[in-house]
Amino acid sequence: MRHKGYWAQMPRTFLLLLLVGAALAATDASGQTWRGLVVAPERRCSPYRADDYSYPQSVEASIVRELGGIYSPYTGRRFASTGETDIEHMIARSEAHDSGLCAAGPETRRAFARDLLNLTLASPGLNRGFKGASDAAEWMPQRNRCWFAARVVAVRQRWGLTIDAREAETLEAVLSGCATTELDVSGGDWADAAQGSVASADALRLWDDNGNGSITCAEARRHGIAPVPRDHPAYPFMRDGDGDGVVCEQAGEPADASQAPARQTGLPDALRLWDDNGNGMITCAEARRHGIAPVRRGHPAYPFMRDADGDGVVCERNEG
Repeated sequence: MRHKGYWAQMPRTFLLLLLVGAALAATDASGQTWRGLVVAPERRCSPYRADDYSYPQSVEASIVRELGGIYSPYTGRRFASTGETDIEHMIARSEAHDSGLCAAGPETRRAFARDLLNLTLASPGLNRGFKGASDAAEWMPQRNRCWFAARVVAVRQRWGLTIDAREAETLEAVLSGCATTELDVSGGDWADAAQGSVASADALRLWDDNGNGSITCAEARRHGIAPVPRDHPAYPFMRDGDGDGVVCEQAGEPADASQAPARQTGLPDALRLWDDNGNGMITCAEARRHGIAPVRRGHPAYPFMRDADGDGVVCERNEG
């Protein structure tokens, strides 16, 4: 009885503080934070639908004003018109969904999709073909890495998004070496640096489909990187027949006549198995015909398909 009386006599405020402290201790014991963000694996607590994260095309004008022109911070390229660019979410909408917004309401989701802090411009080749829905651990731009890393952190902080450990480690490695996180609009890379942070060592892995140690014009065109200038990571693995510093500048030009047989027989297994019409891409109709739909990121067919909503799954609905 004396014990019960002791607790009854304690101030209620102090008891509340004890309870809050216990809750915080439990949180600290089961998880961790980095730069104010909760570190946790991605989790899809509700279905992702791109329509829930809609945004008007008119937001592009606001992005141009923010950037001071029609400019892609990722590559340093300046464009003649917005018809040559995509609106790019630095943190993809599906990534945000799996980082906490799966529990948010429709108004919050739409507000996130329109947040200028998370929006920039990129070429379609970069946005759709390389970055897609990748997070910062999977893709980092060639230029303005410090700016990009700081924006990713700021957006996650603003919207209360979690971050997985691998992405936190990648961003910390970048930010710890940054003298500034301001956007640098000077200079510029080659016209369409679509592969972002691809190093030369990665060129063969990305574009040498037949694994013969060189990259043909057919392979370059299949991956949307032709024509290939001298400072492109693929260039050292290609034959510049006329020595002008650009390979595959003519639509029908093979890199080397001796490579023609390789183009005929060296297709990736995915295209050989599922690309029925031989156009270098796999459609949902073909995927369903072969019984592999829906196709998820990591499936051999996925790199040759168009993931329109960037959620990591193609042909999830019965559409062509």
